[in-house]
Amino acid sequence: MTTPTEHYRGQRLALTELYGGLAADDLSRPVHGCPEWQVKDVLAHLVGVPLSLRDGDMGDAGSPAWTRRQVAAGKSKSVPQLLDEWSAEGPAFEAGLADRGFLGWVFTYDVTMHGDDVLEALGRPLGSSPTHTVVLDGIIDRARARAEGIGTLNLRAGERRWALGDGEPAATLTLPDEGELARVIGARRSDDVVRRMDWTGDPEPWIPVLPLFRDR
Repeated sequence: MTTPTEHYRGQRLALTELYGGLAADDLSRPVHGCPEWQVKDVLAHLVGVPLSLRDGDMGDAGSPAWTRRQVAAGKSKSVPQLLDEWSAEGPAFEAGLADRGFLGWVFTYDVTMHGDDVLEALGRPLGSSPTHTVVLDGIIDRARARAEGIGTLNLRAGERRWALGDGEPAATLTLPDEGELARVIGARRSDDVVRRMDWTGDPEPWIPVLPLFRDR
């Protein structure tokens, strides 16, 4: 898989299968990564994204008000209804992602990270698909621009390594796996939690710049 179309489709199909097997109690579980949402609300947002694009409701895309409208629209719908909508709208939405430049990847990041939000809420292991690897590399690239002028941070997750900056490292953050690093870069871990992780060197200069969605 090399295009956002392929990666997004894979995540949509995986989440469709997951949601199709969830019980009512699962759907009402709180989502740590999106504190105002329950598991069903994540699906309402994901289904709402292609609907918003289709309907031209993109003026405040990505804002809390935009996602609240999507969640509100899904409240009265059952999970099968939401999945049917995603199945109907998803293919055309996916087909256009490769023509949207970086925005196409943003939608792929969104569905992948929200998929992990759901897995975490359900107490299941985080995703480890090839798409998760591509998304992690992409959000780390975005962090590089935010880290300019601070120094060099080495990131270690499992067997993989990344560097933000050039030259001798000022600090190193070591995490057990790529999934947990994605939770950090994706702003799913609080500053205090990140501070308590396995650091060498001073973490403070890096706390404000690591999360991709600092204003979530």
